[in-house]
Amino acid sequence: MLNRVLRGGLAALGCVLGAAVLVVAIPAPHAAQPVAISYRGDQAALARLAPYPAVAPAGLPASWTPVSSELTTGGPVSGTGGAGTVTWALGYTTPDGALASLEETNSSAAPFVRRMTNNGTVLLPAQPPPPPSLDGQAWTFSAAPARGQRSLYATSPAGFTVVVTGSATWADLRLLAGSLRPVAAGR
Repeated sequence: MLNRVLRGGLAALGCVLGAAVLVVAIPAPHAAQPVAISYRGDQAALARLAPYPAVAPAGLPASWTPVSSELTTGGPVSGTGGAGTVTWALGYTTPDGALASLEETNSSAAPFVRRMTNNGTVLLPAQPPPPPSLDGQAWTFSAAPARGQRSLYATSPAGFTVVVTGSATWADLRLLAGSLRPVAAGR
């Protein structure tokens, strides 16, 4: 009887170990291409909710794939007459597979910039020309090399901050920043 139980237990253990080897040895399939999302709903809501002149990319090449969009709202921001915080994050994969993201908000500029740039080090003015100014404000360049992150940011006198950031090349980040246009309500 003990032999039968022992053999049954060893057989079960062998099956479990065999299954574990198969799970480990055969990798799970991953998407070969990023999954494109539609951000138009968030963009339309941003245009309605933002107490500032919101911006969004326009005219990016079709090879840029939008992969994430998140619009959040929060409590009142001081000095805005009770208007709430609105923050939009829109992420893309570039043609070479790197990430580039637009982050915009009317929350406090300094903490937002620190968070979005991972405390990036401010760089001297870029050697290649910077993108067009944002609402009259020049872009500041920063980098967090340990994280492979490059960033451009600008704070508008209208009370909002835009950060363009990611692992994308400087040229791609400048392209994204240069594509930003005001978003009209109802678009």
